[in-house]
Amino acid sequence: MSDRLASLVQSGHLRRVDVALGDWVVRAFPGTPPEVALAAALAARAVADGHSALALDRAQAWLEGLDGEGKPEPLPAPAAWCGVLRAAAAVQAYPNALAGAVAPLVLDPQRRVYLRRYFEYERQLAGALVQRARATPGATPAPTATDGLDAAQQQAIDTALSGRFTLITGGPGSGKTYSVVRLLAALVAQAHAAPLRIALSAPTGKAAARLCETVRAQLGRLHLPVSAAEQIPTTASTVHRLLGLNPATARARFDAAAPLPFDVIVVDEVSMVDLPLMTRLVAAVPDSARLILLGDPDQLSAVEAGDVLGALVAAAHAGPLRACHVALTRGHRFGADSALGALARAIATGNADAALAICTHGPGISLVEPAQRTAFITAAAAAYTPVLDAADAAQALRAARAFRVLTALRRGPSGCVALDRAIAAHLQRASGIAADARWWRGRLLLVTANRPELGLFNGDTGVVWPDADGILKAWFAGADGTPRPLAPAALPPHEGAFALTVHKAQGSEFDRVALVTGPDSAVLTRQLLYTGVTRARERVQLYADPAVLHAGIERNATRFGGLADRIGEAARTATVTSAE
Repeated sequence: MSDRLASLVQSGHLRRVDVALGDWVVRAFPGTPPEVALAAALAARAVADGHSALALDRAQAWLEGLDGEGKPEPLPAPAAWCGVLRAAAAVQAYPNALAGAVAPLVLDPQRRVYLRRYFEYERQLAGALVQRARATPGATPAPTATDGLDAAQQQAIDTALSGRFTLITGGPGSGKTYSVVRLLAALVAQAHAAPLRIALSAPTGKAAARLCETVRAQLGRLHLPVSAAEQIPTTASTVHRLLGLNPATARARFDAAAPLPFDVIVVDEVSMVDLPLMTRLVAAVPDSARLILLGDPDQLSAVEAGDVLGALVAAAHAGPLRACHVALTRGHRFGADSALGALARAIATGNADAALAICTHGPGISLVEPAQRTAFITAAAAAYTPVLDAADAAQALRAARAFRVLTALRRGPSGCVALDRAIAAHLQRASGIAADARWWRGRLLLVTANRPELGLFNGDTGVVWPDADGILKAWFAGADGTPRPLAPAALPPHEGAFALTVHKAQGSEFDRVALVTGPDSAVLTRQLLYTGVTRARERVQLYADPAVLHAGIERNATRFGGLADRIGEAARTATVTSAE
């Protein structure tokens, strides 16, 4: 281990596993310069931080922003660093990287260093999407006019009817799912006698459940013939379950060699889908099938590596995917004069001054400086009282959708763990429940692991409630919305749900939200604040120091990656090939 790498491990900026990769590169490729080992270790750390590559031009600022003690010493100058990397046997520079998977590191023209696997993910996904974007479903059906849609929603339907790949983006209430249900009805009508096999999916169990709820509600308003309505599913699965991914082996039941058995595949909340998972998904979609992706590019990106949705939107703006992309800009949830909608737009565009002004004067929005923790806990507990006062488990679950405390952080006094415990303790005292009771009527639970055999997935929310015999059970909404009980001993890993991180709440909606920012930190970004604010349908209370809120709105979370560039390269290659 070089002195520089040892210093970065000691300061906490790098993990030992990152440095282990750098050491392996030195052993596997004798004569490797220390700058290459450093790049390998930093690239591994970048992947753990959600990036698909290390951007050399921004590596210094990124490294200094990581948790660690002190300021790390300066990294090599990017231009000189690139020169060392290009000459190293452990690195393949684009376009030589396309010739074969020999070297463990890849250097692209934009001075990004990749672990080979993540470069291949980008390259494979880009090629598959460009091929799909250029394909047509044979005889192109005529556009179908659908009542009740605005021009952009109608365009989304026409785009999906005429191609194999459609990307529909928009903020909350822009009508993404509304449009897709009508799109599916149009596809069913175009198919005539041949029944369509349709799959609905989302990255998390919670997001899949919300997709189901919306589809069921919209289907009830369409009054389709029974034969048509039966072809549109009212259940959805996670993307992992759709692919049949085995977490123990990382193998999937469906892939390019064994494609998914569907004609139309719809994926909601694509902002939460990471690069490796999206690559697997697109590879498993049959050439003859339509792939329809829905998402909000202003929301938080996936926890794992990559910002797939952001890259797809960038590629659409640049041209390669323009014909496949429809942006829905008209908000239907928030009216034209909605302060909540204006706040969301101000945060998304990084206009901190406008956002703070809206927080001060906007109806339905309040900004509270977080000085009085006791008062906050009391107010939050009071907002959860309807859950405990419900008549049954079904009513308790409905009441839980009315309010939620969301946090930027997980740990610390303003993190979700501490706040959940404090709110629970207050409710227990007020209800005369023993302080050490683990199971009590009205306690909210959040599942933190997927258990398909139980029908439970990471992000599912339940409530503890007595059954007909007075025995406490954990109740979760079933596929049809009807609560079903589980014995506490049968539950997968879980935690309290009176307070959630914004990440965990992604894909959920509540009538009212109390958003706690905590102190200023690197995780407090405009994407996190936008996602937190847009979980609310009616009201939001921001518990934040105004200066911290201002800094968070100005902090734009960016992911290092080259998927948009890879899409452009694949499109140019496809154009040259077709011309020949």
